Amino acid sequence: MAIGEQKRSERFSLFAKHAFQYYLVGASGIFVNLGILFALKEYGGLWYLLSSAIAIYSSMTTNFLLNKTWTFKDSMAKQRTLFMYSKFIGISFVGMIIQLGFTFTFVDKFSMYYLLAALISILIASGVNFVLNRHITFGIKL
Repeated sequence: MAIGEQKRSERFSLFAKHAFQYYLVGASGIFVNLGILFALKEYGGLWYLLSSAIAIYSSMTTNFLLNKTWTFKDSMAKQRTLFMYSKFIGISFVGMIIQLGFTFTFVDKFSMYYLLAALISILIASGVNFVLNRHITFGIKL
């Protein structure tokens, strides 16, 4: 194997490892997100989109902490945690808009149950968040 091919292979392996860990963290974030969404809507009586926005922000924070300390800990650029968190939240805000938009569409236009709509919307937005956060927040070259 040529040196260029080996480096490409190593980059792909690292990308695959990061993707696997990122989505495991994301799975834990789904439980945080849907749990808070359910509690705020059903017990707090809040509107499902407001509950969803609060739940998304909460899961973004737990996901950031887990990704920083586990997923990208060995390969991320050295940066201050608060600066990284700001970038993570900014990028995740894009995902939040995507998620809220799809959730609203699924619930209000297709009469889908709000928790199912939120789950599907999380899955749609997560790909965008992974690629952008891996590169911009954690400073890992594509």
